[in-house]
Amino acid sequence: MYEIKDLSGVEFSKVAACMRDAFSDYYVKMELGDEALYHRFHSENVRYDLSCGAFVEDELVAVLLNAVGDYNGEKVAFDAATGVVPAHRRKGLYSKMMDFCMDLLKQHNFAYYGLEVIQTNEPAVATYRKMGLEVIKEYACFRGNARESAKGTEDFQELPIKEFPLEKLVPLVHDAPSFENRTEILQFFPDDYLIMFTGTPDQCEAFIIYQKDNGHVKQWGRREGKLPELGQLMVNLSGRYQDVRLHNINFTDQELIAHLEELGFDHFCDQYEMKMDW
Repeated sequence: MYEIKDLSGVEFSKVAACMRDAFSDYYVKMELGDEALYHRFHSENVRYDLSCGAFVEDELVAVLLNAVGDYNGEKVAFDAATGVVPAHRRKGLYSKMMDFCMDLLKQHNFAYYGLEVIQTNEPAVATYRKMGLEVIKEYACFRGNARESAKGTEDFQELPIKEFPLEKLVPLVHDAPSFENRTEILQFFPDDYLIMFTGTPDQCEAFIIYQKDNGHVKQWGRREGKLPELGQLMVNLSGRYQDVRLHNINFTDQELIAHLEELGFDHFCDQYEMKMDW
C-alpha cells in the first residue's frame, strides 16, 4: 500500500502540505506557509535526495527530511523534520522511512546521524532508542515575551552579522550551538540575521544573534557576571516581536534558564539531542 521514495523531484508545496498536516495535532505545530518553510529547510541545508516520504499512489502521507552540514568539526546528517499524517500513523512508516534513509546516508561518509525530540514524546524517544540513538544533551526551549515589568537596556549596539567579527564571540558561548543554530547557517544567509550586543565588537559583554523577520534567536552568550545584560537584550527583543523564540539552551546552563523564567518567557518544552554513530 505504501511506497517509500526519496523526495528529489517532488514539488515542495506537496512536502509543505504534508508537514503541516502531520504537525496539526502536535504540541508544537508547524504553521508556516510554503515560502517560509522552504526558506527554513533551505537554510538548514535539507537534502531532498537524502530525504524520503511515504506515498499512497500520488498522495504524500509522511516525510523524513534530512539536513547535512559541518557541525563541531564533523560532517553529519541530522533529522530536520519528521511527520506522519494522523490517519496514517501506527503503520510502521517511520521505521520504514528511517531504514530507507539510512541506506542512502551510509553511502556518504557522515560521522553520525542526529536528531532532536521533545522529552515528553515518550513513544518517539523509545523508538529512537530501539534504533540505536542515544541521548547526548538536554535542551530547554523558550518562546513568548518578557513580562511588562522586565527592564531592557538602552546601552547596546546592533549590527548586521557580516559587519561583526563573529570569532570574538567564542569565549562568551556557554555551549556549542545546536545543529539548527550552527554558525554555518548564519554564514550561508548573513542578510537574515542581526546581532544585538553590549560592550564593543572587540570586547563584547553579552549578545544575541536573531532572525530579522521573526525575532527567533539563533545564538547567544555572555561573559562571566554579565547574565543581567543578556537578559536585558532579550527584553529589548521582546519589545519588537510578538513571539520571541530561543531554543536549545543546554541544561548545563541552569543560570540562564532560571533567568529567562524570571523575566517571564514561556519555558514551553524540553528536548533531547540524540545521535547514532556509524
